[in-house]
Amino acid sequence: MKKNSFWMKSACIIGAVIALFVFLLVMTKEYRQAIRGMSAVSYFNFNPVALLWLIIMTGLVAIGLLVLLAKMIFDREQLLTEAAMEVRKVTNNIHAGVVNYIPEGICKIVYASRGYYEIIGVDRTGLYEVYQNSLLGFVPPEYHDFFLKAASLEPEEHAEETIRMHDCNGKNYWMQVTLSKGVHGGKSAISAVFVDVSQLKAAEDKLLREKERYRIVTELSDEVIFEYNFKNDVLLLSERFSELYGQDHVIESFRKNMSLTLKSIHPEDRKATIEQLLRTRRVGANDIQFRMKDLNGEYQWCRALYRAVCDENGGPFMAIGKIANISLFKKEIEQLARESKTDSMTGAYNKMATKEMIDSYIEVHKESAHMLLLIDVDDFKKVNDTYGHQCGDEVLTYVIGNLRKTYVSGEIIGRVGGDEFIVFIGEVKDKAQLLEKAQELKELLHQPYQRGEQIVPVSASVGVAMYPEGGSCYEELLYNADNALYEVKATKKGNFAVFEPKQ
Repeated sequence: MKKNSFWMKSACIIGAVIALFVFLLVMTKEYRQAIRGMSAVSYFNFNPVALLWLIIMTGLVAIGLLVLLAKMIFDREQLLTEAAMEVRKVTNNIHAGVVNYIPEGICKIVYASRGYYEIIGVDRTGLYEVYQNSLLGFVPPEYHDFFLKAASLEPEEHAEETIRMHDCNGKNYWMQVTLSKGVHGGKSAISAVFVDVSQLKAAEDKLLREKERYRIVTELSDEVIFEYNFKNDVLLLSERFSELYGQDHVIESFRKNMSLTLKSIHPEDRKATIEQLLRTRRVGANDIQFRMKDLNGEYQWCRALYRAVCDENGGPFMAIGKIANISLFKKEIEQLARESKTDSMTGAYNKMATKEMIDSYIEVHKESAHMLLLIDVDDFKKVNDTYGHQCGDEVLTYVIGNLRKTYVSGEIIGRVGGDEFIVFIGEVKDKAQLLEKAQELKELLHQPYQRGEQIVPVSASVGVAMYPEGGSCYEELLYNADNALYEVKATKKGNFAVFEPKQ
């Protein structure tokens, strides 16, 4: 698109200049008189001034083309620089690498990014000396064909595979690999992007195990079997229903008095449950999940699975199904969801969850003022060196624990680095409240940690950015809070500073 635009602009400029020159030349009296008795070329021999004008115009056209060409090159370099910065930003946050290789023989590597060397655990020299630059040296034999057959890819095609590979120390990783065709040194090559998905794979495996465990448990546990007669409007449940939920297992006029019959269902689930029951499908299974009071008056998550049985005219005359208690399964799923969003050591939100929650909160409360506090534990390396890494981990957990004790009204607390934390406070009323909160946090972070008979001094520096003047989103607020934090670390640690935009 940019290339076409460039040539279009160039053609317009050249045409305009030539048209202007020809117009001026034709309109001159000398030229009109000259062409009556001689050729246009002879005219230039007798009139060098006109020739000089022609040379000047040609030069101007050439200069214009050079300027446009330079601008196009500059714009392209700028786009490439921005793209490289975005790629660097992404790869810094994930375990990933890029490799170019020749899809034949041992799949010789002709280029590898720094991220790839980090994945396999060797440097450029080690890759050559130990593995002879072979990509297949790190890949189990069952995946060799995947990399070799990439030679048949079309230029616009790509291939994807999740593979298990190992580094030089024998540690295994699950990698999402994407292959696409390219050229290296005039020879056909394949570009392979490796992204570490080990954690995602582990979470998926764990979820599958939990689902299988749930299936086995439900098969072995007591379930309530029921059938509903559409014609008589009678719901008949197994007697186990009365033992578990303390209600009659025979319910007449079920559909007619549905609101009264389902009064034991949680108020938040009642309306949706009734609507789903009224929309019972004639074909296929129906699945409804809701909370219902048990015999002890406690709400339990239940899942009703049933299928409608139709008569010869296609109308439902009976529904048969079962009700199972899925409270344990729900709790485990919720726990897995929490674990995916939290830092395993401190229990604070992880970096990705912190960003998503803050941006979502700002999107909903755009008109209010908010504040983001970036906290950096002072001299944390010294704590590790003096008291040991175990103590260092305990100090970080201690700091987060203090933050949670103080900020309990919905603030977002996240860990965004080794010893860096974020506290996001929504809907701050004024700057006085901001300073009060920052001072409160400063005092909170200066409480020493007692470890047996040892007393470990603790302090932290804080950088503060306010929404909207200090940033309109998480990234901007974090960047400006980091600038304020830098000033604190450079002048007086253990203090706080508020980012002030330049006037």
